[in-house]
Amino acid sequence: MIQTKAPPIQWIPVFEAAARLSSFKQAAEELCVTPPAVSQQIKVLEEYLGTALFDRSERRPKLTPAGEHYYKIARSIMQSHTKGYREFQRIYQNPTLLVSAPLFVAQELLIPNYLGFRALAPGVELRIMTGSEFVDFDNDAVDAAIRFGQGNWPDLECRMLCRVELGVVCAPDYRDARGLAGLTWEQLKLDQQVLISTKQDISDWRRHVSDLNPVDRIICDSYYAAVRSAQQGLGLTYGLKPVINAWLQDGRLVELEARPPESHMAYWLVTPREIRLREPVEALQLWVQGLFDALS
Repeated sequence: MIQTKAPPIQWIPVFEAAARLSSFKQAAEELCVTPPAVSQQIKVLEEYLGTALFDRSERRPKLTPAGEHYYKIARSIMQSHTKGYREFQRIYQNPTLLVSAPLFVAQELLIPNYLGFRALAPGVELRIMTGSEFVDFDNDAVDAAIRFGQGNWPDLECRMLCRVELGVVCAPDYRDARGLAGLTWEQLKLDQQVLISTKQDISDWRRHVSDLNPVDRIICDSYYAAVRSAQQGLGLTYGLKPVINAWLQDGRLVELEARPPESHMAYWLVTPREIRLREPVEALQLWVQGLFDALS
């Protein structure tokens, strides 16, 4: 008889464990039941489905083609349940706010001032992840992100944290060796410079000079690496003020008088429109806003 309803959900964990471990005994140990109980549960499931899920002719049970197919279903169910349970714990039992931020912002602002967030949101664990790619809020368990750009990300709530003023920065020795002091933007011949960028096609530079072909280029995987490369005297990079102010004030870098045209860029706090941890996110905005304000 063909069943029209899916099997009872309580049978799935037993089958998934036995299929994953290729052992009724090990599945029983994992589930804290007896091996006969596992065997009986799987037999009931096979009778319900009307097909064998395991080949029992060998010492260790082996999935049949039908068992392989149903295992994919069972594994997906168990993975979804485990992920959902961890998300439940993160929100309701051990509140954890996961924030994505550019490496430079994390290193220069967030991590040194970590305890300031604890004061605003006691009991909430803040986890900071860094990366050069934008997170996907639909598929990543991320609550908020700090992004650099124009704030035009559809379907997300974007709150401006700080407008960014672009400058061109380098090490003092690089500036002096190349005779760049006092030059205007029009006088700064970028074709004759080593340009440091986080873009493979140096599109950040070409946004201002479309037909640019520098004498050399250095491509970095993060803005932090780009700034460090400039500090080592390797070339020019963009200075994103005010986040780079401390490097300018202590002389690690100098800003050239030559300035690119206005870019209308900013740092933003970005969240899904349906915020899962609203109060911690509000505390996060207050904390990060204060850190950016203190740079001005």
